[in-house]
Formats: sequence, structure tokens, C-alpha cells
Amino acid sequence: MLNSIEVEIGEKRYSGDLAPLTFISGTGKSTIIYIIYKILKNINSSIPKLFDKYKIILRVEDKKYSLEKRGNFYRQVLEGDGVRVVFEARPPDINRIIEPFELSVRDAGVVMPFVEVAEHVSMLADEEVERVNKAIAEFRKAFAQRALLLGPYLRPRSRYDTSRGRAELRPDGSNIVGVLSSLALDDPAAYDRIRASFRKKGITIALGLLGKNALGAAAYAEGLRMPLSRLPCSLKSALVIATAISLRPDIILIDNFDYCFTEAAAEILSPYIAEYVAKGQLIAEIHRADIADYFKTQYKSIISASL
Repeated sequence: MLNSIEVEIGEKRYSGDLAPLTFISGTGKSTIIYIIYKILKNINSSIPKLFDKYKIILRVEDKKYSLEKRGNFYRQVLEGDGVRVVFEARPPDINRIIEPFELSVRDAGVVMPFVEVAEHVSMLADEEVERVNKAIAEFRKAFAQRALLLGPYLRPRSRYDTSRGRAELRPDGSNIVGVLSSLALDDPAAYDRIRASFRKKGITIALGLLGKNALGAAAYAEGLRMPLSRLPCSLKSALVIATAISLRPDIILIDNFDYCFTEAAAEILSPYIAEYVAKGQLIAEIHRADIADYFKTQYKSIISASL
């Protein structure tokens, strides 16, 4: 779980603690959602493009990770457990570690890079490199949490092309039919729970074959049948979020959480969210602070961004 975030973009700064269930209001709230997602998804990959000038600090327990950019110059700091490791990069010319020792490395332009030396070093230096890489591996383990992003708008479709194979739930939920189909095979109890949650609202969700390489989903209510995509906006959003929670990622980040939000959606999602945040983390951007009142859990916080 992420415990805190600090963001500096240009001359604007914000810092705040994060709870298992965190609602973000204020200005720049979506920016925080996307910053967290892009950093977590790019560990051991190229530093994501964010802004021209920024500094971001994420904390997991006693480990802090800092990423700073000034023009084309990047600086990364990993600090905690008595360890401080600093990398600097200005692609393609500069790639180096400057703490706890100075050495050129192959690529310091990835998030949390390992020390891969670009030249021969002494046996003593080899031992020091190994020690630092072990420390970096612990940071990666702490921060490499499976993150799932949703929003800003959820638009699940009624049809899925199975020839595309399995896929991660998309931010707009458009491939919900394929994801639900996989969930029904991998975790039937979770799939049945989703259907039961909607039956309590008088809606039956059904999946079926539409033909070769095609799956479809329909909803039945009061004797009427409709494509899944024709459900009211709030119920479509609730279906996508409930499905995301059922996939059990480490962190779910939701932009525009309260778009077309209703009490019915809250009643469906409340038990899911309360159970999920006991082990996972959900960070959601909201426009109305009272939305948080629908979700009763001791692990909740509301923060107001100012970016």
C-alpha cells in the first residue's frame, strides 16, 4: 500500500497521506491519480513522460522513492532501511549512480534501475554493486504493486471478440464482457457474487455466445431484455468497478469516480469496497466530498489536492 505522496509541478506543491480507501477532491486530483499509476506501471521500464519540471515522492512504509525532472535531466532517489541510492540521467549522454558511490551505468533512464555497469570494475566494487542491487530489489518489491486504472468515463460494451484473447480490464471498461467471461472460468464464486449483487436490484446479468469468436452480455429487468451497454450509467459504472475489485489488484485508481453516481450504485459497491480495502487500496477522484459518506470503513480518508 502507498502511504503518502508529495508532488511538485512547476511552482505548485502538494503532499498528503494515503489510506486504504482514499478519496481525492480539490484541484489537480486527476493528476495525482495518473502520476501514481504511471510510476507504478513503469518500474523497470523507461521513465514515463509527465511534465517538463516536476518532483514526485512516493512512500511505502519506511521506503521513499523520489523522481525529479528538470528539462532533460532526471534524478531518482531511493531511501530507507539505512540505504540511500541516487541515480542521475540525461539521455543519451549521462547515465550514472552518484550515491553511495559514483559509477557510470548502462541505463539510469528507467524507474528504479539496477546498477548495470558500463565498464569493468574491481572486485571490491563488484561487491558494492551487488549490495546496492539487493537494496534496489527490495524497493522494487515494495513498490511493484499491481495497479489497475479506471476512468474518467466507464463505457462497457455488450460484445467482445474472443480472438483477442484475454486482456486486462481497460480503463473505460469497454472489454468488460471478455473480463467477466474469464472471471467466470477462473473464479466462479466472484462472478456469481457480481450477478447476485445486481439481482438484488432487480437486474439479471447474462453472458452468452453470439457466434464464432464473439461473446455477448445482456441485462434483464422487469421482463425486458437489453444489451449490457444500455444499462443506466450508474449501474454500468458499478459493474465495472465491482469487476475490477473482483480481479484483486493491489491498487485500484479511479478517475471521475462519482460520474453519474447514485445511491443504488453505492449500495452495490459498499460491501465490495469495504472488503477490498482490508487488504488492498482504492484511490478515487471525486467532485463531491459527501460521496465518501456512502462508504463506511475505518480505513477511509478524504484529502484535498491543490495543484
